[in-house]
Amino acid sequence: MTAPTSRWSLFGLLAQQRRFIYLAVALLSAAGIWAAYTLPSAIYPELQFYRVTIVAEGSSLGARQQLFGVTRTLEEAVSIVPGVIRVQSKSIRGASEINVMFSPTTDMVDALQQVRARVAQVQPELPTGLDIVTERQVPSLFPILSYNLEGGDPATLFDIARYQVKPVFSRVPGVGRIEVLGNDMREIEVVADPAKLAAQGMTCADLAEAISKATTVAAVGRMPANYKQYLIVSATEAHSVDDVANVVIGHGLRVRDVAKVFAGTEDHVRIIAGDGKPVAQINITRRVGGNTLEVADSIATLARAIARTLPPGVRLKPVYDQASLVHDAVRSVRDAMLIGAVLAIVVLLLFLRHVRITAISASAIPLTMAITIFVMSAMGQTFNLMTLGAMAIAIGLVIDDAVVITENVVRHLHLNADRGAAIRAAVQELIWPVTTSTITTVVVFLPLGLLEGVVGQFFKALSVTLTIAVLVSLVLALTIIPLLSDQFITAADAEQSEAARAGGTGFLARLGRMVDALSDAYERTLGGVLHRARVMVIAGVLLVVGGWFAYRAVETGFMPEMDEGAFVLDYFTPGGTALAETDRHLKEVDKILASMPEVTATSRRTGAELGLFATAQNTGDYVVRLAPERRRTRRIDEVIDDVRGRIEQELPRLRVEFVQILSDVINDLAGNAHPVEVKLFGADLAALEAYGTTLDSAMTKIDGLEDLYSGVSEPTAEMAMAVNLTEANRAGLTPKDVSDAVSSALLGAEAGEIRLDDRSVGVRVRAPDSVRFSPALLASLPVVSRERGSAVPLGSLARFTPTDTRAELLRENQQQMIMLTADLGARDLGSVMADVQDVLARHPAPAGIRVEIGGQYAGQQAAFRALLLVLALAAASVVAVMVIQFQSFVEPAVVLLAAPLSFVGALVLLLVTGTALNVSSFMGLILLVGLIVKNGIILLDFTRLRMREGGLALEPAIREAARIRLRPILMTTLCTLFGLLPLALGLGAGSDMQRPLALAVIGGLALSTPITLYLVPTLLVAVRGRGYRLPSES
Repeated sequence: MTAPTSRWSLFGLLAQQRRFIYLAVALLSAAGIWAAYTLPSAIYPELQFYRVTIVAEGSSLGARQQLFGVTRTLEEAVSIVPGVIRVQSKSIRGASEINVMFSPTTDMVDALQQVRARVAQVQPELPTGLDIVTERQVPSLFPILSYNLEGGDPATLFDIARYQVKPVFSRVPGVGRIEVLGNDMREIEVVADPAKLAAQGMTCADLAEAISKATTVAAVGRMPANYKQYLIVSATEAHSVDDVANVVIGHGLRVRDVAKVFAGTEDHVRIIAGDGKPVAQINITRRVGGNTLEVADSIATLARAIARTLPPGVRLKPVYDQASLVHDAVRSVRDAMLIGAVLAIVVLLLFLRHVRITAISASAIPLTMAITIFVMSAMGQTFNLMTLGAMAIAIGLVIDDAVVITENVVRHLHLNADRGAAIRAAVQELIWPVTTSTITTVVVFLPLGLLEGVVGQFFKALSVTLTIAVLVSLVLALTIIPLLSDQFITAADAEQSEAARAGGTGFLARLGRMVDALSDAYERTLGGVLHRARVMVIAGVLLVVGGWFAYRAVETGFMPEMDEGAFVLDYFTPGGTALAETDRHLKEVDKILASMPEVTATSRRTGAELGLFATAQNTGDYVVRLAPERRRTRRIDEVIDDVRGRIEQELPRLRVEFVQILSDVINDLAGNAHPVEVKLFGADLAALEAYGTTLDSAMTKIDGLEDLYSGVSEPTAEMAMAVNLTEANRAGLTPKDVSDAVSSALLGAEAGEIRLDDRSVGVRVRAPDSVRFSPALLASLPVVSRERGSAVPLGSLARFTPTDTRAELLRENQQQMIMLTADLGARDLGSVMADVQDVLARHPAPAGIRVEIGGQYAGQQAAFRALLLVLALAAASVVAVMVIQFQSFVEPAVVLLAAPLSFVGALVLLLVTGTALNVSSFMGLILLVGLIVKNGIILLDFTRLRMREGGLALEPAIREAARIRLRPILMTTLCTLFGLLPLALGLGAGSDMQRPLALAVIGGLALSTPITLYLVPTLLVAVRGRGYRLPSES
């Protein structure tokens, strides 16, 4: 029978409401289990990027004309939108790309509306026919799934993908945009005879206008009759090639009399291939908040159903599947959580030596995890690498409070046979120290709200989840754990545990005696150390010196990378390379990739890229899918190095860049596309290119730089058409008349569309290929003068001169720029950038040129500065909590001193394991601040308790506290270390994201334990004096 408890103690209140607490915990845990099955899964948290991209395509201008005619107008229009901090632009042949960066405090929904409004205002000033897309850059713009449709002719494949597959996939819940890319899009070609058109005084544009007007469908009126309301519609709609050919164009002539009309395809501006063969590609994105795993499963089910309806030989092949990475990452983190939990429970069992007592402490783990998931669901969180990683990290932390409470309950039961009184005393004794020590773990995360950008959003998800778990564990430790102890632990259990330790012969009994002996030895050694403060100070100084050398030697990076199982290969053939020639080079790359045993599928885009970009016809990318990591003998970076080496050897003029897909997405969206970016600004573009070439030559000698690009684009070929103004005037033509006539003949003029049952096909009028692709015949192209009613050969009006011009023009904040870029090889970002800065120092910029370092290094430096501020504020927050508890500055200062010394252990372990100091490991240092002081608080709070209740002086009180609190300190520390061990080993997909954090915590916490046990008491005695007593409270 449970003994009566005090009405005014916490345990007394809990005992009165025992059934309600059991019910509340059970309901919350059940809700958490249900939420675990319904919470959306994704690879990363839902990220917001403060960037809007404008892509303007469809002109026929060269890069320089595109800059002056399109890019500058758009730049000036959007630069005045409130919140804009940077405007970057790229001008290439026929397209402009403008990226507008906003401050992190900007409302991006409003910003997008304002940018679109500004673009709409200036659109009348831009060339006609431009296709302008303005979108926010968000991860949902990039596909989570890609399929290749292969095994047929390109036009048929595109039709099947566009009209059969896309509508089916679109209705899956959670699917966002579906983009279909193909080689051949059907078009009705009207190939006009230039001589026959000129005889009728018509141009290609005139013929297109005549066809369009003749096949236009319009409602012309309404008529009530026979009790019905009739809509009168012009019935001139074209449904076939013959309908277009039979259009009357005047003088009794039809289109077929002056042109050949047939079903064809649009001019090739891109090539889409898979595994070296033409395909239609289907890219599927998810909506914000969509469940990646559910979307992928639904699409896969539909794909299998669609496959049975496809024509013979046509196959739907998956090329990229982010869900497989999500699934593997969730599974590996789940396994890490389970292994960590088992290891922590084993540690408890070894120390507590009683199954039932261990089970009560261990119950905190599943209960905390379940309730944490429920709270995550209520807050709109998702399962992703950061939240799951936080839960894995929490495994070793959430058990700490329960362990301390349970151990103290067992100790008091051994001292007091009255179970109720013993449990009440045990709980009351630890309410304040357990609460404050847990709060110190929580408050270190509060300053993380100051972090901006991707880093802030990444680690906000981690810190929020970790905070929820730690607070839930505190509540459970102070509520359900005492109640379970009262229900299931008796004084006999405590005596049994003590007796087993004292007289048993088994492994647990021997271990118990070793811990007791260790406690006694610790008390003796501490007694000797307490009088040698100078030696401890010297040891601390040596630690600081060692830490400085470790800091100088450890590698540095930005965000941790993981093996995603897929990568992007961006390629750039020499400027102006024809599409067919580019394709010929890339067939060699196809062979190289096909020879790699790890490669399971590839998809290639030429003249197009993943995401929203302006892409030239000589550039594009591959998406390369690898076999699962468990079925490979090489990691992804080794495969990339092999492919890079083969391409450099066999195709030396093909410039390539490699990046893993998710890294590419995140870095592109954040505006840090490359690890190394050196921006050169100046008014003289030739001087910029000369200086860029100089830097490029010097940087090629830097070991560890890969895919270095000087920023100087190779020239692209143009044919300059110079109109003879005198001859044009004599013929009654203006230069614009001549340009329009040539444009409609070469590029073609749109002439409406024919409408089939569920689709439409465009109609285009153009000159014969023999004229379009032959300079000699082009000169004979007749240009009709409306004023004179006669035609003049183009050769007498204009002269064509081949010339080279810049293929790409970059600007930032309306200043022209070139940008040197590079990726990293076997070296870390920090050491490589030190060499880059040395090159810049040895080659100073000429007058009129400004140098700026950007890329991931700039992001790393900004993140490190912010994290240092967070670290300082976290330390201040911890001090504030301890000042409230101890009502003094001395104890907080002494306890906090352990933190920087413990960082040495973190740095040394990072150095030994070859792990970079990046934002993940930096987060580990911040977490360490809260964890390190936890043991110090438990030790010093019990010291003050013995000083207050027993009237002891500081030295005997701290020695007694050291002996009694050693076991819970070792238990909680070892539970945390073993709970983090699976993450530190980096087993499974996605573990690389949390591995640096886990290593930093393990290294720091392992060193902090002897520091807390020896250095903290020694310094406190040295400052306070060994005979110090607490002042009277009277």
